[in-house]
Amino acid sequence: KDFEYKNVSFTMGPISISQFAEFSKFGIGALKLFQYIKTKQGLDRRSPWVKVDNVNAYKWFGLTSPSKWRAIKKLEEAKLIEVERKYGRAPRVKIICPKKKIN
Repeated sequence: KDFEYKNVSFTMGPISISQFAEFSKFGIGALKLFQYIKTKQGLDRRSPWVKVDNVNAYKWFGLTSPSKWRAIKKLEEAKLIEVERKYGRAPRVKIICPKKKIN
């Protein structure tokens, strides 16, 4: 079920420019992770939680496992994402960064 989308080469789903700007502060790995999360949310449309597996993340956006974990750690510390970790399983991630900055 997780590998049914073949040759995905686009970001699907609504994109918030302010979220994109916040993620961009943490490097290209964070932007690739953002694209992956938004694409999975656009394809599934069931839950804000996304399972970040290594195979699709690499095939679709070139996100390697080490860069995925670096980005997850940085973004979680910055409180832009929420992460559910299970031992030996792909983490589930949800974006908690607000769509618009309120002054």
